[in-house]
Amino acid sequence: MRHKTPKTSSIEKALAILMEFTGSSREMGTVELSQKLGFHSATVSRILQILKQKGFLQISKRTRKFALGPSTFELGKTIFRSFNGNLLNLAMPYLVDLREEVGETVVLETMTGRNPVVTYIAQGKRSLSILPNIGDRVPIHVSPGAKAMIAFSGSKIIDSLLDKKMQAFTPHTITDKETLKRQLNKIRRLGVAFCREEMAIGVNAIGVPIFDHANRAVAAVVIAGLAPRLKLDMSSPVVVALRKTAREISAQLFHQGSMKDEN
Repeated sequence: MRHKTPKTSSIEKALAILMEFTGSSREMGTVELSQKLGFHSATVSRILQILKQKGFLQISKRTRKFALGPSTFELGKTIFRSFNGNLLNLAMPYLVDLREEVGETVVLETMTGRNPVVTYIAQGKRSLSILPNIGDRVPIHVSPGAKAMIAFSGSKIIDSLLDKKMQAFTPHTITDKETLKRQLNKIRRLGVAFCREEMAIGVNAIGVPIFDHANRAVAAVVIAGLAPRLKLDMSSPVVVALRKTAREISAQLFHQGSMKDEN
């Protein structure tokens, strides 16, 4: 007994047509879309007109072909505002999962103006008493999250952020601007910021940036723990898990590289 191939619904056809315009700015006509998708040209023509009426497509007066319309732009803006505005809600489940996986304290840092701010803390099983509180600003030169973010900024922004006197919290704190810039270059190459007892003796921290749809480092995931437990090594399982979490959160913000990594 031969099974019938399920018919493609009108909604599925409309979505398939609309998706043909993603990732490309070129215009397409009814015949081209019909041939590419295998839909009857009359069906394609009807769906194109509906999408045009709703503003998802627009037609060129010169070529009489279709391109993405203003409704897709407005929808995209709404999505990006929603995702970026709700970064904490998006990130929290991943941060909690990471805390459970590594057993150490996990922190989300974001930049508010020129200041890195602790946005969320998932205390590990072996909590640290020296951590800042949620809402606290942390000095850029000792924050692995801030370093992970600003490492992907332009040279002018980096110069302006480091153009101030920096306090030495421990003998390991880096307070020299040029040394910090070299460290930021290394962070940019590795994609990971290592802080070895720079804020407090006996405490290490690791930061990895979170990127948004425009490839901007808008936040960072940080793991902090006692130095004997938290090894600063790229091959460490903790670093591998941290990078995976940052990619997963970045993918939620439509960062293209991270979305490809997930597939």
